Amino acid sequence: MSAFITVDKEDPLVDEVIKIIIKGLQKNQHVTVRAEVVEKDQVFAGSGSFVADDNGTVDISEQPSTCGTYKGVSSMGLFWSIRSSPSMPQGLKLVKRNASSALLTELTVFPGQLTFEQTYNSNVKPMLQKTMRRWYMARGVQKIPVRSGRIRGTLFLPPGRGPFPGIIDLFGMTGGCVEYRAALLASRGFAAIHLPYFLYDDLAKDLSELELEYFMETVDWLSAHPHVDGNNLGIIGVSKGGEIALQMAYYSNKIKSVVSINGAPFLTVMPMTYRGENIGESIFNKNDYTETEEGIDSRNSMDCDIENYLPIWERDVHVLLISGTDDMTLKTKFLPNLFKCYPEKRKHLCELLVYPGAGHLIEPPYASFARSSVKHNRGVGGDHGRALMLWGGETVAHAHAQEDSWKHILRHFRTTLSITPTVLQRNTTNSKL
Repeated sequence: MSAFITVDKEDPLVDEVIKIIIKGLQKNQHVTVRAEVVEKDQVFAGSGSFVADDNGTVDISEQPSTCGTYKGVSSMGLFWSIRSSPSMPQGLKLVKRNASSALLTELTVFPGQLTFEQTYNSNVKPMLQKTMRRWYMARGVQKIPVRSGRIRGTLFLPPGRGPFPGIIDLFGMTGGCVEYRAALLASRGFAAIHLPYFLYDDLAKDLSELELEYFMETVDWLSAHPHVDGNNLGIIGVSKGGEIALQMAYYSNKIKSVVSINGAPFLTVMPMTYRGENIGESIFNKNDYTETEEGIDSRNSMDCDIENYLPIWERDVHVLLISGTDDMTLKTKFLPNLFKCYPEKRKHLCELLVYPGAGHLIEPPYASFARSSVKHNRGVGGDHGRALMLWGGETVAHAHAQEDSWKHILRHFRTTLSITPTVLQRNTTNSKL
């Protein structure tokens, strides 16, 4: 019998666990499995080596990887351990910019126990291959470009007429339009707009140009959308986006729920204006960057006393704070300190999740991990240089944080924003055209 690969889901969403099995091998045969993704000519992959059982079968969800990009038993180890291939330059990070196209993964089985690097040796011939499609957009989700007034972005609507709870999705200082988390939120029942705020289209080219009005206008726009429940609006942001999310929730009475992932409880890098005046006090000193062999550690470039934190605890908004203890971009004390600021009688409005060993960029489940990546510093005072920035994190711990925090994020929004059982049932269907 010829060997072959089976997967239990042909078109899964990226946050789903997949069962991968190789059958038809020899008893106790050693094989290596590689999962490779090519995105915009950049090559990323994860690998694991396995020993077939007495039936000539390797079940990746039950059998340990003995070497490769991860070790031990993990159904999704081939995915969360993905990194740039040996031929790629240092500092790449896998980012799916166009969320409406599939994330194609080529599964390749090689004979023998190979290291990750050896799977790219031209003398090693593969035994078999299978292409998988994984999606950020579920079947029936609509993707709608947004260009309204000065608002730019992409709106994702679940199937049906709604109205759906609305979520504004913000990323950090990378800039540009990063759609995938908003698409995944729509796949789970929310009307989600990814909102770029600089280095995209005709938006600001530098963080010094940011005005809070841009974000507040988006709140008004989303609340008035015919398929959105304007009484149930939330925001999610990571890094600078998490910081801005807290500011929006403080200044807008339309926001009911916020998730801030390693976002500072004060303004960093550049001040922001609102109604013609600077709000808060920006804290940033680039001279306090620490250069290491891995890259630039920026944790000490920003600090702020608790008495100058944004007093979000004064607002009737439900807040979920997510913090990694190995964050090398932001001091890890900030979000625990913000949680401590909540008076006992208002503690029910705030939940804090602290993940040991996780870094700065905590993303949806099974996303590839990048401890560092090249960052274009165009958002910092007009500096157009490139730098290898450290985000921190340990691979296994960070993967756990991404998987666990996503469950909490969905539960947070589902419990603090009204979402009907019908929507929940429809959007847990794991398929895609």
